[in-house]
Order: sequence, then structure tokens, then C-alpha cells
Amino acid sequence: MPLVQIILFIAFAVLTTIGYKKNNRNLMLLGAIAISFAFVGLDFLMGVDEGLSSR
Repeated sequence: MPLVQIILFIAFAVLTTIGYKKNNRNLMLLGAIAISFAFVGLDFLMGVDEGLSSR
């Protein structure tokens, strides 16, 4: 789990930097989605999986 967060954080940093330099909003948006998924989405998916498996 921490490895996935580190990889997605690095993707956020790279995509946001490249998007800012090229003035490409789509790359910056993709970077924002990556960081959101890294710190919120993974916990949400793990909670859903745990809830479904406890039935």
C-alpha cells in the first residue's frame, strides 16, 4: 500500500510539473486525480472490500 502511494505521488509531481511547463491543464488534472486516488481512493476501496468480505 505505501509503495502505491509513493508511486502515485511521484506521478502527481511529474504530471503537474510537465503540465505547468507546457501549459496543459489536462496533465495537471491527471496529476490531481492521481494524488486524490493515492490518499483517499485507496482507503475507500479497501474499506469497501473489507465491508463486503465481512458479510
